Amino acid sequence: MYRLTVVTKRYTRGKETVDALRGIDLTIADGDQLVIQGPTGGGKSTLLQMIGGLDRPSSGSVELDGVDLATTGEARLTRLRAEKIGIIFQSFNLIPTLTAQENVETALVPLGVKPAERRERAAKTLRSVGLGERLTHVPSEMSGGQQLGVPPGP
Repeated sequence: MYRLTVVTKRYTRGKETVDALRGIDLTIADGDQLVIQGPTGGGKSTLLQMIGGLDRPSSGSVELDGVDLATTGEARLTRLRAEKIGIIFQSFNLIPTLTAQENVETALVPLGVKPAERRERAAKTLRSVGLGERLTHVPSEMSGGQQLGVPPGP
């Protein structure tokens, strides 16, 4: 479960301070689905970066299963991201020289998963989203939707 309490994020540009988030309180229970929408510059990406543990708030707390991501050390935060947080970026962030399967496998390396199990789990995951035939394709050989892992349409 996520619990955000009075989360604020401020950026300074020269003499100007921009409040990207102001006093956000939000609880997301396990299994909940959430839609975040709003105007450009409304703080959507900043909020997602907080939830993903990719950025820290200027004030407030961002808790994931009782652990405050805002104050957790970098090593533990990296482990939490690897074990509990899945992120699909707007830009694909795929390694262009690795196959689809190898790109998925990279997420399992920090968890200490052995190579054979990594290969098996990555292949199973790709098959589950309809990309079983693309295991050995590099990103440039796949469509944008395939790179994001979006299942093919009807």
